[in-house]
Amino acid sequence: MPLVNRRGALGVLGAVGATAAGLVWWRSGADGGQSGGSASRPLGHGAPAGGPATPGPASSAPPVVAPASRQPVPPSDPHRIAAENAKTGSTAWKPGRNGTRVGDDIAHQIKGYTSETSVGLGGRIDFHMSVNPGGAYSIGIYRLGDYGGAGARHVVSSPRLTGVPGQAPKLDEDCGMLSCDWPVGWTLEVPKDWTSGTYLAVFDDERGNRNYSAFVVRDDGRSADFLVVLPFSTYQAYNQYPLDGRTGKSLYYGYGPDGKNVYQARARKVSFDRPFMGDGMPPTRFDLDQSAIAWMERSGYDVTYASTVDIETRRVDPGWYRALVFPGHDEYWSTPMREVVEEAHRAGVNQAWLTANNMYWHVRFDKNERGVANRVMNCWREDRDPGASLLSAPTDMWRRIRRPEQEFLGIQYNGIVAAPTPLRVSSSGHWMWANTGVRDGDTIDKVVGGEADGIEAGMATPPGARQALLAESPYQLRSGARRTQNTSIYESPQGTLMFCAGTFNWSLALNHPRYRDERIQRATHNLFERLRAGGRR
Repeated sequence: MPLVNRRGALGVLGAVGATAAGLVWWRSGADGGQSGGSASRPLGHGAPAGGPATPGPASSAPPVVAPASRQPVPPSDPHRIAAENAKTGSTAWKPGRNGTRVGDDIAHQIKGYTSETSVGLGGRIDFHMSVNPGGAYSIGIYRLGDYGGAGARHVVSSPRLTGVPGQAPKLDEDCGMLSCDWPVGWTLEVPKDWTSGTYLAVFDDERGNRNYSAFVVRDDGRSADFLVVLPFSTYQAYNQYPLDGRTGKSLYYGYGPDGKNVYQARARKVSFDRPFMGDGMPPTRFDLDQSAIAWMERSGYDVTYASTVDIETRRVDPGWYRALVFPGHDEYWSTPMREVVEEAHRAGVNQAWLTANNMYWHVRFDKNERGVANRVMNCWREDRDPGASLLSAPTDMWRRIRRPEQEFLGIQYNGIVAAPTPLRVSSSGHWMWANTGVRDGDTIDKVVGGEADGIEAGMATPPGARQALLAESPYQLRSGARRTQNTSIYESPQGTLMFCAGTFNWSLALNHPRYRDERIQRATHNLFERLRAGGRR
């Protein structure tokens, strides 16, 4: 089995040492301005023009610290997912079903947002609603899975409700943040016998208009082989609600006078107190999450679910699981979030990242104006970050604050793929390619797509890791430049595994009808079997 042994040069001066020496490298002066590098602009996602920024030296490796664990670890229920997916599914949740049509952000026929990104069994979650014009509506709750190909199961519906138009979102002129203060239309009390999962709230008014909101139901009373983490911080970063050509803002864009997207008009903070734009589905590649979820649940894996905000708050304990699984586009990470997953990996919890462009932007969470924690997310990028203290880095690229994602994940984002491109197999003797029939140089059509990661020369890689590159795929950027995509797996000196697919379309190849591939399914099955054979639990 060919292995690539790599260790990048680590910087001599870490953040703590720099602070002690009065040389805090992310500040150029007392006003908090940033030093080094020119301002960069995204190309429709998280990418600076011309490819990744070139960082300074990497910081020293952090000390090994095991995560706090709420012991004893509770029992698992390995048959729960198979039993759940044996229940009757429904396609009634899909757009256009039963004569419905999707509402929009201009007429605002019906929209809603949740009070939390996740709720535990036995807990309560509020739906803040706007109905225009006022009138009757209902909320149907569906759990995503496989369910014989239906994709979801109806679990409960609200009674007939009456709604009113919500107030226009409030604009914070200083940072461009838009937030809503809509009344609670319905409170869901989650029964204790529900199955943890990703749930959709389907909002239907009496005139046939439909919209959505997503949330997670946690099971805080059981362990599992895999904790699946949904990227709600990234969903909110891309949320340009309201998508009306006038007022909507995301961390990427606001609108110019001509109604076109303008980077300079973007928000520097975004609020979770607002609906998702358009149809209300999570606004950045929710199809990636859906595809991976359907495959995992059809396969009967022992999974439970959380949101990235649960990682921020340490509401979930990684020590209860053999592996953490990140199924979708997971680009926005705070320092507390990164600390949790790094601690977990050092303590023996495996990880699988099934797409690309992960852990790219550093963010910070704040309270909202009512004092509710973790309802505001900062990402000031190249602008001065007024919330960055002397001892905390500004909210910018992780690689620009000298903690490149590659030094933890093994690879890092290197571009937008111009068109779906074949994945070119390497290290075909590796156990992950077992029983797939592939050889070095074989290609798997359309697997490199969306965004891609690769090994960046001169950048730190995980110290002491034995790394195998499972794919080395040439691809073209939109600019016409060429890059190489890599799929990576490494084993730490302690034997803990880290897998990064390095492409959006790996997740799609698990279940999406246009991308499904038996070789990717088999390789991912090999991975999951190895992941659940190890870990702390």
